[in-house]
Amino acid sequence: MIKDMTLGHCLAMTASSNPTPGGGAIAAMTAASGVALVEMLAHLTIGKQGYEAVESTMQDIVDRLPAMRERFLDLADKDAQVFDAFMAALRLPKDSPDQVAYRKDQLQACYREAAKVPFEIGYLAYNLFKDAEVVIRDGNRNATTDGIIGAINARAAVKAAFLNVKINLSGIKDPAFVKELENQMATIEGSIDEEEARLVSLGGY
Repeated sequence: MIKDMTLGHCLAMTASSNPTPGGGAIAAMTAASGVALVEMLAHLTIGKQGYEAVESTMQDIVDRLPAMRERFLDLADKDAQVFDAFMAALRLPKDSPDQVAYRKDQLQACYREAAKVPFEIGYLAYNLFKDAEVVIRDGNRNATTDGIIGAINARAAVKAAFLNVKINLSGIKDPAFVKELENQMATIEGSIDEEEARLVSLGGY
């Protein structure tokens, strides 16, 4: 599993000719690193003099975000599993009309999963902006940049994940499914650059 690899091994595998881990998994891990940095700033605020008024808010973030971080790591593995399933579907026999039809159905199912997994990565990464804003605005001023970098990583994860969605949507024959994901991505992408800039400026940069 990707999440059980050492960082060095994971990067070496990514750099190799092996198709996984690929861009989707890296997007998920980038998002997970963003979560970790937001958690870090919250931890560095709890118990510090002058931040008593926001301690319960920071504790809530500390309590909630580990599950999000873990979900991103699970999605990194799932992204690789979806690719393997797609490659297996490509190898299915096509010697009869029934086999051709079955292979086509399996490929469509794989394309859908290959779009849904990175979409979840991007959607969840975008949601991290809410907690990033809280820690950047109200957290320990000595570690504000950690929260900002967390937000920057979240934006990068959204951009990267949605690229993977788009390339897989091109193989899907269900127009309604394609349109729904395209619309949801457009809504997020329409504001994410401005949101990142706002959070950076919130920290005074």
